[in-house]
Amino acid sequence: AKASNRQHTAQAETASRGSMPFVLFLALLASATAAPTTKGRRANEQPKVRLVVTGETNVARTTRGARASNRVAQMAAMGGNVTMTIRAAHNTFTVVEVADPNEARLFKEQAERSGLRVEEDQRRYPGPSVATRTQPLAEETPWGIERVYNGAVPNASFFPSAVTHPLCIIDSGYLLTHPDLPSDATAADPLQADPAGTMYFGGDLCNHGTHVAGTIAAIGGDGEGVVGVFPGAPGLKIVKVFGQAGSPGCGWAWASQLVDAVQRCVDSGAKILSMSLGGPGSSDFERDWFQKFFDDGILSIAAAGNGGDSSYSYPASYSSVMSVAATDSSDAKASFSQFNDEVDIAAPGVDVVSTVGPPSDPGYDSFSGTSMAAPHVSGLAMVLWNKYPSYTNAEVRTALEGGAEDLGEPGRDNEFGHGLANYQGAEMRLGAPSPPPSPPATPPAPPPPPALPPPSLPSCPLGDVCVTGPCLIT
Repeated sequence: AKASNRQHTAQAETASRGSMPFVLFLALLASATAAPTTKGRRANEQPKVRLVVTGETNVARTTRGARASNRVAQMAAMGGNVTMTIRAAHNTFTVVEVADPNEARLFKEQAERSGLRVEEDQRRYPGPSVATRTQPLAEETPWGIERVYNGAVPNASFFPSAVTHPLCIIDSGYLLTHPDLPSDATAADPLQADPAGTMYFGGDLCNHGTHVAGTIAAIGGDGEGVVGVFPGAPGLKIVKVFGQAGSPGCGWAWASQLVDAVQRCVDSGAKILSMSLGGPGSSDFERDWFQKFFDDGILSIAAAGNGGDSSYSYPASYSSVMSVAATDSSDAKASFSQFNDEVDIAAPGVDVVSTVGPPSDPGYDSFSGTSMAAPHVSGLAMVLWNKYPSYTNAEVRTALEGGAEDLGEPGRDNEFGHGLANYQGAEMRLGAPSPPPSPPATPPAPPPPPALPPPSLPSCPLGDVCVTGPCLIT
C-alpha cells in the first residue's frame, strides 16, 4: 500500500565523466531560448523524440525562457533543439527535442558521459469520458456530491469564506463565462491570462476542465444547473495544458509540461492540485518532482485511470500523489476504473452531471471516468483544509484516507483504496478534538466512626439523692 509521506529516491544513473569538444556558438545560445511551456499538443501532431535532462550545474538563468546550460546547448547543436529550461521544486531540468530515436540515443550517450541524467519525456492525456448532453430544468445536486456528504450538502454557512489553501486545476481550461461557475478564477500561468492567446485559461474547447471545475465549485443557490463539492469555491487557479486554440480535440501534453504547470500553480499560491489526467509511462524526474512538491506542503490529487485493469497511470501512481478510483451510484467499482496497489481512495465517477460550454449556450453534461472522481476528492480537500488551515498536507491526506467509508475487502484494497471519500469521516479524523482524559475515580468516603457507648454511671442507693453527680436509678 502506498503511504502518504513515503519518500522516493530516484535511481540515478552513474556515468563516467569525459571531455568533449567545444562547439558552442553564440548563435546557438541565441536560439536556445524556451518556448511557452504550457502549450498543449495538437491532437494529430506527430512529435519528435523529446528528452528531459537533469543534473545541470551550469545554468545561467532558471526561469521560463531561460537559456539552457552551455553543456546542454552544446549537445543540442548536434541535432537537438532545446525547447525549455525550467526551475521547479528547487531543481532545474532542460527539455531537448531530437528528430528520431537514433539521434536520441547519441544525445543520451554524450549527456551521460558529461555526468547528466537523461530520460524520455512521457505523454499525459486528459482522462477519456463518456458524455450525455443534459440541461437541468432547475438546480439539482448531483448524486456524487450528496454521496460524499452522507446524503445532504451542508448549507452555505458551513463553507469557509476565506481561502488560505487555494486549489489549482490543471486541465483543458475553465469556461470563465459559464454562469454556474465562480467568476473570480484566475490564470496561475500569467502567459495564459490573455483572452487572445491560443492557451487562454478562460476558454475550454474540450469541456473536460470545465466539467471538472463544476464538480469542485459549481455555484449553489442560484436556481439553475448543479452544485459543486465546495459551492462557489473562491480563488480557483487554472493552468491549461490541453486544447490549444486552432487544434482539433484536447490533444495531449508532456510530463515536463505537467511539472511546469504544477510549478505555475505553486507560484500562484495554490496548495491543492487537481489533475484529471495521466499516462502509462512513469518518469524518474517526474516522480522526484512530485515528491519535492509534496515535501514542500503541496497536496496532489489525480485520476487513477480508465483502463479497467491493474496497470498504473501517472502521476496518480506516484506515492506522493493521491490516486482516485471511480465508483457508481451503487458504490461498486466502475468497470473502467484502474485498480492496483497505488489506489488511495475512491469517489463517484459514473454519470456525473457538471458544467460544460459553449458560452452562448452554457450547458451540463453527464460524464463518466476517474477524471470525474478526482475532483470530488479535490473539492473535499479544499473544504477540509480551509476549515482547518493549521494542519499539514500530509495530515489532510491521512484524514481523507482514514475517514473514507470502507468498501470492498475490509481495510485498504486495490479497487477502492481506503474506501469511498466521505467529508464527515475525514473531519472527524482531522478536526474533532480528542475527548479529555477521564478524571481519576473518587475513592469512597470512609465510614463514620462507631458511636461511643454511653458513659458508665454508678447506681444510686435506695433512698439516696444524687447530689454530687449523675447516677443510674435502678
